[in-house]
Amino acid sequence: MTGGSGERLRCASLSHVGCVRARNEDAVWVDEAHGWLLLADGMGGYRGGDVAAALTISQMLHCLQDRLSQDPPSEVCAEALLQGVVAANSAIRCTAMGMPELAGMGATLVAAVLDRRHLVHVHVGDSRLYRLRRGVLTCLTRDHTVLQEQIDAGMIDASEAGTLSYRGLLTRGVGVAEEVVPDIGVHPLQAGDRFLLCSDGLTDMLVEAEIAGLLSGALEPEEAAQALVEAAIAHGGRDNVSVIIAWFAG
Repeated sequence: MTGGSGERLRCASLSHVGCVRARNEDAVWVDEAHGWLLLADGMGGYRGGDVAAALTISQMLHCLQDRLSQDPPSEVCAEALLQGVVAANSAIRCTAMGMPELAGMGATLVAAVLDRRHLVHVHVGDSRLYRLRRGVLTCLTRDHTVLQEQIDAGMIDASEAGTLSYRGLLTRGVGVAEEVVPDIGVHPLQAGDRFLLCSDGLTDMLVEAEIAGLLSGALEPEEAAQALVEAAIAHGGRDNVSVIIAWFAG
């Protein structure tokens, strides 16, 4: 953890190309000692998605390394995460300007920093952050998609979401517009909390009840990561599947 001991936090990550895609355009980074968790998903259907995801992770990591000192307060963690998103957005756009074959590339992002008392997260797009606490799974992010906006407006029921062909149509992404608008959240930690960061390759394949069961039933973070990815593959694996698991011991 940032300024703390890795003994209080145990992590695992796993990324799989899936059953359909030709290459893996997801990118993940875990620094257990500092409590840094980063996951980016190169936007499907765009050229250079893998490049955009890698740039997003590298820029986020650079900002965290540059701005987070020993045991920073949550406000400083949040600012570092936000600055990382802005830097990633600029890096993707600048790279695409110099390489026309990469024009239109972008990425989604979910990233978190755990200090001694809180998890601070930032997200753009439809990669998600979940918390399992005392058997209850809660999604701590809200998808930046046309579908989610329609659900929020009462235009459609959430139960219909899985059947709609445009459910992955994004309203925000890293690198797709001159200005990026991330969401930020600060969440108090409790002993026993289990966190999952994931790309939509997981959540498009599994319902939340399945995710909760696999997270709660695992004895180790590595077991949870393996079980989740294997389940997504068993359900068809139509996209790249990436997960980060973090267990907070307290």
